[in-house]
Amino acid sequence: MSRTVAILGAGLAGLRCGSILHQAGYDVQIYEKANRIGGRMMTDEINGFLIDHGFHVMQTGYPTSQRAFDFEKLGAKAFEPGAVVVQKKKTKTKFWRLSDPFRRPIQGLLGGLSGFASPFDLLRVARLRQFVRRGNTERVFVGENNTTATFLQQRGFSQSMIDRFFHPLFSGIFLENELRTNERMFRFVFRMMSQGDMILPKGGIAAAPRYLADLIGDERIHLNAEIKLIDEHTLQVSGQNKKFDAVVHAYNPNRQESKRHVWTLHFDAPKSPLKSKHIVLNANVKLENQLIAHIAVPSDIQSSYAPSGRSLVTVTVVGQAAEKRELTTSDAIQEQVMKELRSIFGAQVGDWQNLAIQHIEHALPEVGSEQALTGQPSESVREYECGDHTVHGSVEGALLSAEQVSQRIIESFTT
Repeated sequence: MSRTVAILGAGLAGLRCGSILHQAGYDVQIYEKANRIGGRMMTDEINGFLIDHGFHVMQTGYPTSQRAFDFEKLGAKAFEPGAVVVQKKKTKTKFWRLSDPFRRPIQGLLGGLSGFASPFDLLRVARLRQFVRRGNTERVFVGENNTTATFLQQRGFSQSMIDRFFHPLFSGIFLENELRTNERMFRFVFRMMSQGDMILPKGGIAAAPRYLADLIGDERIHLNAEIKLIDEHTLQVSGQNKKFDAVVHAYNPNRQESKRHVWTLHFDAPKSPLKSKHIVLNANVKLENQLIAHIAVPSDIQSSYAPSGRSLVTVTVVGQAAEKRELTTSDAIQEQVMKELRSIFGAQVGDWQNLAIQHIEHALPEVGSEQALTGQPSESVREYECGDHTVHGSVEGALLSAEQVSQRIIESFTT
């Protein structure tokens, strides 16, 4: 008789843990209180558009993602490495295309000559890239626990480079407006970005948890589940007690404590406003106290994200930036975002139609400089607990914790 394992939560961590145990021969049952799988990785279809909950990408550089997913089967396609930075000064709007010089040498050289950053800052970027890629991945979690802002200053970057490039990019990634995130997390993310691609699955970001669920089988995943934990081997399921050899807690019990939230606005546009497959960073988000951190056109990467002849434009607004402007409603956020979009792209924005405005609360766990990140799951009160909250707020954190919990369970029954 196979061992029985109950997993509470059908987010990425729970599904990855379940897929490993199922493939190892365990009888896995996953219980999810929501009406669908995926946790924060969800996708809706609205008027033929694929609308992810928040702006999501997958990173091919994550070692755990390489083990968990078949990117080819997901139909994944990549953004161009690098970014476009936009800045409006008085009446003139300037776009700089900054390509990764190590993967796009010609475009990178042209970007370096564009005048966006000084030669010294560009050299510091190259040195930073070399620094974070040195040695194994665990090395980026060794050293100081300063904030990202302090780390960048210590690396010698000018304040202009920090405000115009690093701030819009990483405030949109970390979902905080001060670059207060632990420098170890920054080093990890920068390493992953420098050695992998940002990709989108053909079916939207929900295709990632769906891929794992298919390995397990829908008959083992129970949605809208009413569960009561009796003890670490007993669950009350719909009023009946069920015994399991192990119970895995694949959710964050303190999620409500996180203050990192984000507004995401999705627009139906007649055509893409961009000329390349890059993410657009708003250099004025810090300098001019604006809302938009970055803009993407997912349908430029995956045509499946929009109906034929239309484009999907997705705008990211860090919740803390909105708070600073005392903007707390969807209407107020949209009004200011449209104003900023018109200043960037001009009259064409008048033809855009809003598809969805999402306010995602508690979007990421807090990862401040006071937390000594190790890159490994922290010790939990519970023996079997997984999720990005036990490592750091990323797909890597969720998958790594799931792999380690599943391995501990397998070892406990084979020794």
